[in-house]
Amino acid sequence: MAGTTFGKRARCATCSRSPAPGAAVAKPRSGRCLTTRLLGAIGVGAAGVVAQTPGTPDPTGGAAVLPEQVSLAEQAPELYYQLRRYPGFFGDANTRHGDLLERSYLLDRMYGARDWLVDRGIYLDASVTQFLQGNLAGGRDTGSGRYNGSADYWLTIDTAKAGLWSGAAVFFHAESSWQASRTVNDDAGSLVPANLDASMPTPGVAEAFALPECYLAQGLPADLLLLLGKLDWAGVADTNVFANNERTQFANAGLVNNAILAAFVPYTSLGTAVTFAPPGHALSVFFLQNNGDATTTGADDFKGDYTAGLQYAWSPKWSELPGDYRLILGYTDKTLPAPVPLRDGGDNYTVLVNFDQYLWCSSANQDGEARPGSRRAHLPPLGFGIFGRAGWAPGDRNVADQFYSLGVGGFGTLIPARDGDQWGIGWAATHIASRFRDDARGVGLGLDRFEQALEAFYNFRLTAASHLTVDAQFVDPADRALGSSCMLGIRLQADF
Repeated sequence: MAGTTFGKRARCATCSRSPAPGAAVAKPRSGRCLTTRLLGAIGVGAAGVVAQTPGTPDPTGGAAVLPEQVSLAEQAPELYYQLRRYPGFFGDANTRHGDLLERSYLLDRMYGARDWLVDRGIYLDASVTQFLQGNLAGGRDTGSGRYNGSADYWLTIDTAKAGLWSGAAVFFHAESSWQASRTVNDDAGSLVPANLDASMPTPGVAEAFALPECYLAQGLPADLLLLLGKLDWAGVADTNVFANNERTQFANAGLVNNAILAAFVPYTSLGTAVTFAPPGHALSVFFLQNNGDATTTGADDFKGDYTAGLQYAWSPKWSELPGDYRLILGYTDKTLPAPVPLRDGGDNYTVLVNFDQYLWCSSANQDGEARPGSRRAHLPPLGFGIFGRAGWAPGDRNVADQFYSLGVGGFGTLIPARDGDQWGIGWAATHIASRFRDDARGVGLGLDRFEQALEAFYNFRLTAASHLTVDAQFVDPADRALGSSCMLGIRLQADF
């Protein structure tokens, strides 16, 4: 799981803005819509995105088909949202301009420079997330307000719009943090962090700056997508509509990803994945190193340890209500570091499941078409649903050998006319392996069978570019010497 110590469907659309003179133009296919599909590993992808050969005869007997370039940013913005784990980027269909209350990004067009770059396939985005939290009771420490924050910087190059080649994008992600050496994670004393964002990009470091992600996404014929480079594999493989983003949804790491993944996937590492996604299904194969570090390129981190994974995703609609169901199989040959040495190491494997299912959604946004003013084109429908995760791994080589989570979440729906809000209530339980508990008892550390967390949040949209989240958590740590902690906090997030 990314950074822990313990570890969508939509119709295609093209950009309506006129390109600058000399800019490469990404044109839609004549007579049909470019298909975007949910991909198991990354949520969505583009099929058939390789440019046609100039002069290819029209199969209907017409004139030769003109050469074309397919832009992922314009034809499959959902891919960008899922890979960046954030529901927007400057220049997408939801970008709004105007005064400070209306604009989607505080820096807006930057006197036209940003528009000029977008027309040439260069997308620049930045966001800042700040937390103020306190532990009111239990845990290791109480009574202190903890402030910490992080900033994310994205540079994305759409190769088609840049005039290079069709159907690909190159992503660069930099990340910085401050006041991260003392957070509610220390106060709560839990194995699974209560604030995942505070443990990134480097856990326990007060101030850090890193370039944790740099990778290529390439659409291929026959409903295939290739990912290659260094990225947050847990974030994209264990995706979930209602519980997969520590900046806009749940803060507790156990409600962002499955805790068992911490033994198999570091925060970021070099690797590759290929996804095959016929309509309604997706099959993904992963292969990556298991010694990644956010502060390095990854080239020097490989020590022979690797992780291989297979994921199958099924995306049905029950009575027109969308849902996603995922099965993940993982294997690694790495021995997991632990506070108490594990008796066995290497040859580790896991079976994980993950689902999200809408129970109700607004008919105005069911098929990805946003109603006027809702700013929700290509985003999950307005509505609410349930989500859950479960996992198993052998107890003789893992600290956690079982994991369970369940909850309800939604977009809008609770408060009338507030379509930009998000909310959720979730429970997570991490089972501590019995052999590890026995060994820990031998060195004077008493551990319960389960560590549990209950969290509720409401994310208010303040302006188009800022959100304020109110968050409450109740955590029962595995350490028997610590009482159950009760934490309250707020999170302020702004897009630049």
